[in-house]
Amino acid sequence: MTAIYIILGILGIALFLGLGYYLWSSSNEKYDYNIFNLGVIIRGVLAVGCIWLAMGMSDLGDGSSMVWIIASVILWLWTFLETAMRANIFIAIFSLVYQLLAVVFILNIINRVLKLFPTKN
Repeated sequence: MTAIYIILGILGIALFLGLGYYLWSSSNEKYDYNIFNLGVIIRGVLAVGCIWLAMGMSDLGDGSSMVWIIASVILWLWTFLETAMRANIFIAIFSLVYQLLAVVFILNIINRVLKLFPTKN
């Protein structure tokens, strides 16, 4: 039974990566639009930063965390609408997950690079 779970897991990962490649390549070929462009990454990093600030301000109780959450939603909505207008609605819907994963990947790279240069206290 464990072998079946492993095979299904590998097939699921392959399907997920295949769908991501299909979204990227079809948006590039048909619409000349890269779903992982620099604007998407910058807006995604800013949106994750807004969520981080919202979590940091959640104990204040003055509503400032809600403002940061709304700012994050606006940034992701902007990304969605830009992808929908430049490609199509189906690519925009399915690419949101992949764009979020790309942002997490970029933030992980930035974190690793910053750890290479330790600060002196």
